[in-house]
Amino acid sequence: MAQKTPMLLIPGPITLPERVLKAMAKPIINHRGEEFHSLYDKVEEGLKHVFQTENNVYIISGSGTSGVDMVFQNFVYEGEKVLIPDFGDFTERAVENALKIGAEPVTVKAEWGSLPSLREITSVVEEEDVKSVFILHNETSTGVTFRMMEELRNAVRGKDILVFADTVSSLGVEPFYTDKWGVDVCVTCSQKGLGGPPGLSFTSVSERALEKGLNNPRRRSFYLDIEKIHRFHLKKETPFTPAIPLIYGIAEALEILREEGYDERMRRHRENAEMIYGFLESEGVEIFPREKEHRSISIIVFKNKGFDAPKTIKKLYDEYGILIARGMGRLRDETTRIGNVGYEGKKEIEYFLKSFKTVLNSTR
Repeated sequence: MAQKTPMLLIPGPITLPERVLKAMAKPIINHRGEEFHSLYDKVEEGLKHVFQTENNVYIISGSGTSGVDMVFQNFVYEGEKVLIPDFGDFTERAVENALKIGAEPVTVKAEWGSLPSLREITSVVEEEDVKSVFILHNETSTGVTFRMMEELRNAVRGKDILVFADTVSSLGVEPFYTDKWGVDVCVTCSQKGLGGPPGLSFTSVSERALEKGLNNPRRRSFYLDIEKIHRFHLKKETPFTPAIPLIYGIAEALEILREEGYDERMRRHRENAEMIYGFLESEGVEIFPREKEHRSISIIVFKNKGFDAPKTIKKLYDEYGILIARGMGRLRDETTRIGNVGYEGKKEIEYFLKSFKTVLNSTR
C-alpha cells in the first residue's frame, strides 16, 4: 500500500520534513528590513559551512540553472577560452552556456558513464590559452562524480585560470572543500543535498573571481549581474524581491543539517549509496558508470536491462509510494536513476529496497 506522503527518491526535489514545511508557512516579512537581514545572515553562515568556504555566498531566487548562468554571464569574458570536460547532459549545457555569451568552449570529451583523465584535462591547460575551467562535480544524467578537484587545482596553480564547480547535485551529500581545493566559483541549489525546497540557488565566489566579474565589460544579464548582487549582498539583501518562504525553508534545512552534523550527513548518504549499489549488484542489475571509483553517491544510475523500466517505476509509486526517475537526455530510455539526496536513513532505504525487489521480480 502506498505511503500517504510520497518518498521522492529522484534526483530532486526531495521529500521535505515537517519542520521545513512549517518554516515556509511563516508570515512574509519586509525584504529590506532588519528581520530579513538576520535571516539572510543566518542562511549565508549555514551555506558557508556546507561549502566549506570563507568566501561570499550569494542567494539567488532561481533554480540551480540560474546559478550556472550567473557563472558564465559574469566570470567568463566574451571571446576567451573556457575548458569544459564533457561527459554528460549537464556538461553539454555548460558548453551551450559558453557559446551563448560568445566565449570559446574547449572540450575534453569522455564517453558517457566515464570521465576524462586528469592528464587529458591538464594537457589542454598547457596547450590552450584557457582562462577558466568549468567542472561538473556530479553529472546527474550519468551518475558519475569528478573527484579530482584538488589535483586539478594543483595543476593550474600559478596560472591565471579560474576554477568553477557545479555542485548542484552533490553539495551536502559528499564532502566538497571549496577553499581547500581552491575553487573560485561554486554553484549549488536548495532542493537536493541541502535539504530545502526547490527554487533557490547559491554561489560561492572568491575575491579574484569577484574582481574579474566586476571588471567584465560585457555583463549581459540584468537579473544575474554580479555588481548588483554583490552590492546588495553587502547589505544582507538581494537586488530584487526574493522568494522569502523558500529562504525560510532553506534556513530551517540548514539548521537541521547543523544538528545532524556535517560528517554524519556525509556518512549517512555514503552508507545509503553502499546499500543501494550492493542491492543492484546482488540483483544482477548493471550499473551505468564504468569505474567504481567514479560512481556517484547522490545519483545512482543503472541500465534498463532485464526489466520493464517504465512499468517498474509506475508500479513502485502506485503500490508503495516511492518515486524513482527515468533516465535523462539521450539516456532517457536506457537508464533509471535513484536519488540519494534527501533525509532518508537506513530504515527508509531498507523499505525502499524491499519494495523495489518485489516490483523488480514482477516486471522481469
